[in-house]
Amino acid sequence: MAVESAADVPSPATRSPGPVTLPVPRQPSSAARSAPDRRVQLRWPSGPGGRVGGSDRGSGRAAWSRPALAVAVICVCSFTASLVLQATLFRDGSGDADEAAYVLQARMLLDGHLTLDAATMEPFFRPWLTGEHDGRLFTKYLPGWPALLAASQALFGTMTVAPALVAAGWVAGTYRLARELLDDAASAVLAAALVAGSPLVVVHTALPLAYACGAATLTLASAALLRGARTGARSSLLAGGAGAGFALLLRPFDAVLVLTGVVVFALARLRRQPRAIPARVGWAVLGAAPFVAVLLVFCRLVTGSALRMPLSASDPLDRFGFGPRRILPSEPTFTFTRHLALRALEQTCTAAPGWLFGGVVVVGFAAVGAVLARRRAQRLLLVVTVVAVAGGYLFWWGSAFAMPGLRDGLGPHYHLAALTPILILAADGARRLWSAAAALPRAAVLRPTAAGVVVVTMVLLTASAVPGKVDGQRWVNDHNAFLAALLPDRFPAPAVVVVTPQVPSRYTQVPYQTLRNRPDLHGRVLYAADLGPATATLPEDVPGRALYRLRPDEIADPAAPASFYGSFTALRQVSGERIRVHLTARLPAGSAAGAAAYVRLGAQTRIFPVTPSAGDRVDPSIADPSIAGPAVIDATLVVTSGEPAGAGELGAGTATLPGELVVGVVQPTAAGPARWEERIPLARRHGSGALTLLTPGLGWRQVPGRAAVGWLPAPVRPTLAVAVGLD
Repeated sequence: MAVESAADVPSPATRSPGPVTLPVPRQPSSAARSAPDRRVQLRWPSGPGGRVGGSDRGSGRAAWSRPALAVAVICVCSFTASLVLQATLFRDGSGDADEAAYVLQARMLLDGHLTLDAATMEPFFRPWLTGEHDGRLFTKYLPGWPALLAASQALFGTMTVAPALVAAGWVAGTYRLARELLDDAASAVLAAALVAGSPLVVVHTALPLAYACGAATLTLASAALLRGARTGARSSLLAGGAGAGFALLLRPFDAVLVLTGVVVFALARLRRQPRAIPARVGWAVLGAAPFVAVLLVFCRLVTGSALRMPLSASDPLDRFGFGPRRILPSEPTFTFTRHLALRALEQTCTAAPGWLFGGVVVVGFAAVGAVLARRRAQRLLLVVTVVAVAGGYLFWWGSAFAMPGLRDGLGPHYHLAALTPILILAADGARRLWSAAAALPRAAVLRPTAAGVVVVTMVLLTASAVPGKVDGQRWVNDHNAFLAALLPDRFPAPAVVVVTPQVPSRYTQVPYQTLRNRPDLHGRVLYAADLGPATATLPEDVPGRALYRLRPDEIADPAAPASFYGSFTALRQVSGERIRVHLTARLPAGSAAGAAAYVRLGAQTRIFPVTPSAGDRVDPSIADPSIAGPAVIDATLVVTSGEPAGAGELGAGTATLPGELVVGVVQPTAAGPARWEERIPLARRHGSGALTLLTPGLGWRQVPGRAAVGWLPAPVRPTLAVAVGLD
């Protein structure tokens, strides 16, 4: 059979009889093949061979295409970077106290517990971010991320693997989502690289916080759901549904903000295949069902209601919207206003470029990617996701608290779910600009030159934003190292360390997040919150343990500008019906008239005036010989549990206990009074009613000329020495 070209086939009018010939379709030119298809497409275009991701079964290429290999390399780099940073810069975390709550919950899961006994933890050992229901304590967080930390600890002997896997998974998910939406391998690989190189991702994938895991999970789930909705692949639908369900166990608000748009988009694309919708939705729901069940059961067990989340159950004021807000009932109330919300959003948008690889350049590329005509619906989905996240967190009061750390702290961490869409748009915007530049004169020279300048600019912008963030973290590390240096390397016996910050807190993890207890309180060293005078009853809760006080903010000498600070002191409990207090005050030579020592308990005060030390010489030039030499006050009195019997006693019968037994000395000076006080916590023992106190107490000083500063935490020896014992 003869075969002729279609161009050579004569028309029917002039065609002579002969052998039947079949026309061969003309192959499109290379230019036509590269031109974009501007026809309305009824189906989502897939990657080569009908699969998004680069595997081309028809051409016989290997399943691992070059783009996939490139992404694999980026994943390995992100995984490694996370492990290295966790071992170096973030070895003790970021300093955010929330990290302690996640780690505690992971350890609880390893011990097989969802809650803790409130009676055991209260009042000195209650962990940060815990609520209470029916006598049990629960953390404010859902169990998704703590479960991953626990699994990492169980499988690898460390929790550091979980954040590293999140880093790799986020990169892979970005590639899959970009490939699914834009069907361009180069854009997808570039988007994955931008995610891996962004400081916000690098930081959060090196921390035991749930923000990165939530964003990575939503990225993977979105890619799988979109692919499953397009192709009907059950594996993708099940995986996407499972990812969506797991996201509910991480950060449910983020899941609603991101996945609502994904679901609406997927259903809109299936409007021409209505019969396929029930089956595809069903497979996705099947994938999510186990995680939704876990969520409902968990909430029922810890809060008493399957529909009540731990976040709001711990405090009804911890919710979205404007008005009085509070993280826990024990913490101050904060008024969240619309003005603060808009200010937080403005500062978030201002700080965000410093956390992206390429800074404002990548933001410009994202703007280009958002307005391109190709695959306009997919780009709209990415834009809507960014707007939904930004708009949703406009109503979250925590955004106002995040403002101080937006630039060099944790960054805009609440908005982490918007990062992937921004970088996908940026990658595709850069890719299209590169392609469009091919039409320029001398493109062979100009394109590489321009690209090199842009890349160098992006690297420099990123590098310029890093030092402040590193310096901030180094300050945290130095603070943690200083705290560790105050503690002994080894305790001779099981111990309890009372932690006394300058700003009182009932949670040791708030000022010092590295001071953590095991969930069962069976550690050799326990850290207890300093609850003021009530701390005198602590020994009854921890019998057989040695007591110490850690006071990191204590100043050795407030009058010395470069005085070192911090103290670690052994404590002793004294209990009885009658407690003897002996004080010795030594004031320097030339003390002014009016210097005196005093002991105060509630409204009762005993005053001891200054007397010159025996044997001291009197300077004849001093008009008043009674104050010429060093002044010494030596006095003893008794604190009794009942009514005082005379001037040498203080009675605790009418005092409000727990309270403070204050022993002090005051010295008038030309610049104002100098004061030293030792404040000893005093309480009654449960049951017996006997007095109990912890000694030594806390030292405080007022420095002449610094009255506006008030009382400063400082030792009182050698000016004032206080000895306490049984009478």
